[in-house]
This record gives sequence, C-alpha cells and structure tokens, in this order.
Amino acid sequence: MNDGQRAGLVRLFQTGADAAAVALSRWLGRPASIAVRDVELLPLEAAADLLGAGEEPVCGAGMPIGGALSGILLLVADDAAGLALADLLVGRTIGTGRTWGEVEESATLETANIVGCAYLNAIAAALSAGEPDSAGSIIPLPPTFVREYAPALMEGLLIDQAALSDTVFLTRTEFAIDGAPVRCALVFVPDAPSRARIIDGSVGPASMGEG
Repeated sequence: MNDGQRAGLVRLFQTGADAAAVALSRWLGRPASIAVRDVELLPLEAAADLLGAGEEPVCGAGMPIGGALSGILLLVADDAAGLALADLLVGRTIGTGRTWGEVEESATLETANIVGCAYLNAIAAALSAGEPDSAGSIIPLPPTFVREYAPALMEGLLIDQAALSDTVFLTRTEFAIDGAPVRCALVFVPDAPSRARIIDGSVGPASMGEG
C-alpha cells in the first residue's frame, strides 16, 4: 500500500471502530472508545509475530465473514486484558477472574459478536455510500473462542484463509473503557478479491449476522 491508500484505510476502519465503540459502550453500560492508529497489510506470519512472542498465551474470538466480503475478523487480547474485559462484562471487580471458564468465554464471544457486527456494518455502509445500486451484503457468522500462543492461534483461526490470501490487515487499535486502556487488537483477514474491494472502495451494504 502507498501512503494515500493507508490513510484512506485508517479513515475507513476508524468509521467501523467508532460504530463498534458505541455498541461496546451500550453492551458494557459504560464509556468505551476504539481508536485506529494505523493499518498495515502484512504477511500472515508477520501478523502472528506482532500479536505476541509466543511466551504467553493470548485469547481471541474469530468471526468468519461471508457475502460481499469473505474472510475473518479477529478480536485478540493477552490473557490479563481478556480476563479484565470479562470481569467488566459480568459486573465484577477487575482482577476477579483468574482463569477461563464458561462465563468468561461467553462474555468474550458476545463482545466479539457485538463489536464485529457493528464494525463490519459501518465499513460496508461507508464503502457503499453513493453507490445505492451496488449488490451484496456482509454476513458475519457466530464467532469462535480460541486461547493459545499467538502463532498457534493465528494458524488455527486463519488456516482456511491462508489458502485464499497470504496477507492480513492489521489495525493498530487502542481500546479504552472508562478511560482505562485495554490491550486488544483487531485483525481483519479478507480473501484476495475482498482485499481488492476494500482498497478500491466497491462493496455493497452490510447486514447484521445472526448469533
């Protein structure tokens, strides 16, 4: 990508992040923000390296995407940040949760579903602005929870995608809840045709996924 394309993608993904932050605020019942600082187009293995060195496990929820765009959207955090977010979601004091159980996993999946659907719908709406006759919709599917070391997590979630595209959009994001930073990242992996649509800005309106 050249600098102009990168700047355009930052603006585009920030549109999605703003919508996701509103949805997250409603879900949490407290102020939340998501700021996109940069967008990079990287090889899959490079993205895995940036998510973690492999010395500590990370947790993530992967949301497959179909329709006008195909790929996967991944919300990933280190263990401490993921458990802190789960504490907030279930109304506990941060630091209460120390291990991953059904409650923590369910809270993470619901967050990924809410954030992911809002993010994708906002991106699709921005891309299709001024093109009312463009066909197709983005269909987010129910997310899957994964906890693993970063390289294994990326391999497990993205193995099918790797057959379609060897690159990933890594959005450098800053999450904050009640003004306190939460260490999370959004990784968007479109297939090759979808990547071209995003860069060219030609995609149809979005639809909310079920689940």
